[in-house]
Order: sequence, then structure tokens, then C-alpha cells
Amino acid sequence: MDIDITFHGPFRVGTGTPHLGVAETVDPDDLLPPSSLKGVMRASAELLLPTRPDLVAEVFGASGGQHRAAPWHWGPVAFTIDPVVVHRARIAIDPVTNTAREGSFFLSDEVWCPGASFSLLPTRPLDAEARRRHRVVLTCAAAGVHNLGGDRRRGLGWVSLRPRDGAIDDALLEEFEALRAARPGGRHA
Repeated sequence: MDIDITFHGPFRVGTGTPHLGVAETVDPDDLLPPSSLKGVMRASAELLLPTRPDLVAEVFGASGGQHRAAPWHWGPVAFTIDPVVVHRARIAIDPVTNTAREGSFFLSDEVWCPGASFSLLPTRPLDAEARRRHRVVLTCAAAGVHNLGGDRRRGLGWVSLRPRDGAIDDALLEEFEALRAARPGGRHA
């Protein structure tokens, strides 16, 4: 299953480790880690399927007492062109003096690129019914992702994810609604 990403502006998936005065750095060798894509898709699925944590765990895996590996592998991101990484500077202004506050200078990386894609590959055999069920959930979860990375409320990380094969049409949405209405184990409510 191939998924295309359209970036509607810059994005930043930080490493969490400052480097050379830049507070929020990105990994130049892995600007958009597959684990981040899996995380935002899982969060989307959890929002879309609030009464079906069993189905989310079936597709994305589960941890804890019900540890189960995901039956899908999120492949590396292939950018449409070489991404450009730039530094963005932010400061905080003191409302009394209208000058920069002491110690408030902040540099962070942001990545610019128009688009990318990644693939989801099964890690183990799935029967036809499970494969179809998973593809419906993954397709809708991808379509539900509208942002990723840090500073999403500041205009970074706004995206669209669209599966390349298989339209999001009325038939697919009906299948999704049937999955959502079903009780754990596949029974309808």
C-alpha cells in the first residue's frame, strides 16, 4: 500500500536533542521517521474508531499485557525532491520594554518539500478478509491525518495523506462504517 504525502508548508519532526545552539533539531538522515507516520496514523485511527480499540490494536499492534506486533511495516519516506532544511528564529518580546526578553532567543529547524511517499508492507501473511479490513482502516486513518511533527499550531506540519491505490469512495466509507459499528470480534452492534 503506497501513500502520498502533500506538505502544505514546512514541517519539523525534532530529535529532542539540541545541537550547536539549535533547540529543535531534525535528523538530516531521517527527516520524517516511519515511526512518526505510524504514530499519527494510529492516533487518527483511534479518533475515527473510539469504540474499536481491538481493531486499532489488530492493525497497528498493541503493547503492555496484550503485546502484539503490528502486521504492517511503515517504510522509509521518499521525498519528491531534495528537502531543504532551514533555521527559524523566534524571540519573546517583553511587553513592558518592547525588547527581546533575556534568554528568549530560540532557533529551530524546519523542513521544506512539496511532497513525499511511503509504503506499508505486510510483515506476515494476512487472509483476504483481514487484509481488506486492514486496508480500509489504514486508508481512512491516512486520510484523517492533517498534521504531523512539532509546532502544528504555529503553521508547521500541515499535510494531506492519500493512498495511491484505491479511492476513498462511498463503498469504502460504507465498509469503514460497518467496521466501526461492529462489536469486538466482528459482531454488529
